[in-house]
Amino acid sequence: MGANGTGPHTIPAGPNGSGAHPMVGGTGPHGVLPDGTGPLGVLPDGTGPHGVVPDGTGPLRAVPGRAPAGAPPGGKKRLPWVVLGAGLAAVAAGALVVGVFVFRLDGEAGGSAGRDARTTGDPASGKVIEAGGSAGGLAKDPLTPPQASAAYPFVAAAIRAAGIPVSERGEAVYGEEPARPVNVLFMGGTGPVGDPEEFLQKVQPTTFIAGQDADPGNRGGKAVCGTFSVLAQTHTFCAWATRDSYGVVASNRATLNPQFPLMADVMRRIRNDVEKPKP
Repeated sequence: MGANGTGPHTIPAGPNGSGAHPMVGGTGPHGVLPDGTGPLGVLPDGTGPHGVVPDGTGPLRAVPGRAPAGAPPGGKKRLPWVVLGAGLAAVAAGALVVGVFVFRLDGEAGGSAGRDARTTGDPASGKVIEAGGSAGGLAKDPLTPPQASAAYPFVAAAIRAAGIPVSERGEAVYGEEPARPVNVLFMGGTGPVGDPEEFLQKVQPTTFIAGQDADPGNRGGKAVCGTFSVLAQTHTFCAWATRDSYGVVASNRATLNPQFPLMADVMRRIRNDVEKPKP
């Protein structure tokens, strides 16, 4: 037999032999090669089908790292999944509580500021705007809500963009018919207006055409009058503003020849009745 166990040489039959077939380290007719490449070879790592373990414990080699039966397990112990799950749940609950607390603080701060701006306006304002049943010698139109008037979409959009909302009772439609064909929309409020001139530019109707300064009356502030378009028709408006109050009076009727002095007079008369000292 050759050095690598692949030669045809035979060895005499001995106590472990059974005949003329060669036997190297095995008990049958098939040869076992040192490198485990034979038909029933033993691989160096003991993974062959019939390997012989050096300590003679049998044909199945023990897997390294596995403790024998009955022996205590080795290596690091792992925490039970129940313990790990409980810990993660506690961390998540703590984060949720903190997030809710911060959210409530932010919400309360923002909501309080929003409520003040919408309802009370500037805390330092000494005025209120309230559109009663009559104003400036004109009667409130009980059949026409402000939202249904011709001027409303253009005036309301400008006021929203200016950032100072209309007072809770700060809008109405006033008219005087049939003696004078006057029908106007009034919208006004209080709040931190700031510079009256800048604010009046912001509350110009969205379809503004042209305008000029006007007399605000004996209550002070600034005032302007101008024209704006409703579809293909021209309407007039006048508005006043102080540092903490404003009002817009816009005609719901078209006019061919705008008369700013007449509209300014209507504005001043309405202002005298709707702008009052805070009680």
